[in-house]
Amino acid sequence: MPAQTSARAAAAPVPIDDDPDPALLNLIGEMDGEHVLLVGSNVLELMCALLRRGAGEVTLLRPTVRPEPRTVDLAIIARVGSLDAAVTAIGHARRALTAAGRIVLGISADPSGRLAQGLRRMLRLHGFSAIRAVPLADRTLFSAELPLFG
Repeated sequence: MPAQTSARAAAAPVPIDDDPDPALLNLIGEMDGEHVLLVGSNVLELMCALLRRGAGEVTLLRPTVRPEPRTVDLAIIARVGSLDAAVTAIGHARRALTAAGRIVLGISADPSGRLAQGLRRMLRLHGFSAIRAVPLADRTLFSAELPLFG
C-alpha cells in the first residue's frame, strides 16, 4: 500500500448532499484551490468531498508517514485517539503547513477532558493560535491557525 496518494481537482466544486462528514466540512469552510494534507485511514470519501468543495489538491497520508515540508495550506487529521498520537500528528502537520497554514483535527469522545486539554497545549506549543473546539456527540473537532507573523 503506498504511503501517500494525491488527487487534483478537475472541475468546479459541485455541492453534494451526502458528504461523509458535514460537521468537519463546515468547520473547514470555503476552500479556494487550497492544497490539503489528509491524515488518517478510511478517509477516501472525505478526500473526494474536499475536492468537490474546491480543494486544489488533496494528499492522503498514513498517520505514521512524515510529510514533505511546507507543501500544504490545510492539514486535516481525521481522528486522534490519544495524546501520544496527537503529538505525532500535530508535529507532522506543522512540518507540512505553509507559513499561514491551518489545521483541523478530530478526537474521540473525551469525557475527562484531558485529551482536549493536552491537544490545546500541543497546538500552542507548535505555534498555532485561534484554537477553536466544536463538541459533538461522539467526538470533538478542533481547528487552529498559524499566525501570519513569525
